[in-house]
Amino acid sequence: MQPFAGAEPLVGEVVALRTFRVEESGLLLPLYSEQSWTSEQNTATCTLGNHQAPADNCDCGFYAYGSPRAAAQNRGMRYVQAVVSCWGGVVAGTQGVRAQHARIDGLWLHPEAPPWLRKRVAARYPSTRLYDTVDALLTAHPLSVLPSYTPVGPRDRRPQLAAGIAGSAGLALGALPLDVLRGSAVLWACWLAAVGLVGAATLWCCLGARFPGRLVAAGIAFALTAWLVAPLFGLAGWLLRLPVLRGALVAVGSFLLTLRPHYFPVVTPKRERVYYTARA
Repeated sequence: MQPFAGAEPLVGEVVALRTFRVEESGLLLPLYSEQSWTSEQNTATCTLGNHQAPADNCDCGFYAYGSPRAAAQNRGMRYVQAVVSCWGGVVAGTQGVRAQHARIDGLWLHPEAPPWLRKRVAARYPSTRLYDTVDALLTAHPLSVLPSYTPVGPRDRRPQLAAGIAGSAGLALGALPLDVLRGSAVLWACWLAAVGLVGAATLWCCLGARFPGRLVAAGIAFALTAWLVAPLFGLAGWLLRLPVLRGALVAVGSFLLTLRPHYFPVVTPKRERVYYTARA
C-alpha cells in the first residue's frame, strides 16, 4: 500500500495532520495549488479526470498525515501545522489519508509568524482555533489511529545521497565540451546512458502526470535532459543550460532566505483566487 493510497472503507470522520502555505491576505493554500481552503467544509475536486475525488486510480483528494512523525517529512510542517477532520470518500494509506471533504479544526503557526498575519488568518478562519504550541494543538485534537498506518522509522538518507551523486555526475557530464566526451569511451558511454535514463524519466513523468508533484518532477527531468544534450550544440548549448542555472540560483536563494532571523514564509496574493467548494 502506498503512503496515501488504499481501498479501506471508513465510517465517520478521520482526524489527521497537514500543512499549508499562508498567503499575505491570511488565506491557507495547499503546497501545490492556488485553491485556498475555507473555514467550513471543503470539498475536493479532480481537475484531471471526470470523477469524484478521491479515486483509487488517481492522486486527487485532500492529503493529510496520520501521525506527527509521518508529517515531519514535509518541510512545511516546521512553519504551519493544522489538524483537519476528513470524511466522505476517504482513502487510507500507510502514512495518512486522501479525503473528499475536510475541515480545519485547529492550527499552529510558528512563533516567527508576524502578528498581523496571525490576525488575518484568525479573521479568515473564525471557526478554527489557533494554538501557541504543537503539543497544545494535538492534545486538544487527538489524531485518529487507523489499522493501515505503519510506524515511520528513522529517515533513510541513502536514496537522497545516491540521487545527489547521480545528479552531480549528470551535471558534470553536461558541462563538458563535446570533443572531451567523444575523446573518452567511458565518458561517452556514461553520457549516452545518462541521456537515455533522464529522457526516459521525463517521458514517464509526463505520461503519468496525474498530480502537480509529478508535473514538477517532469519539468526538472526535462531541464536535466536539456543540460545533458547541451554539449551537442557547442556555445549555443548554454541556452539549454539556462533553466537549470536559473533553478539552481532560485533554490540557493530560497535556502539562504530561510536563514534570515525571524523568517516565516508568506505567499504573495495572486490576482485571481480559486476557492474550494464550501458548504455549511
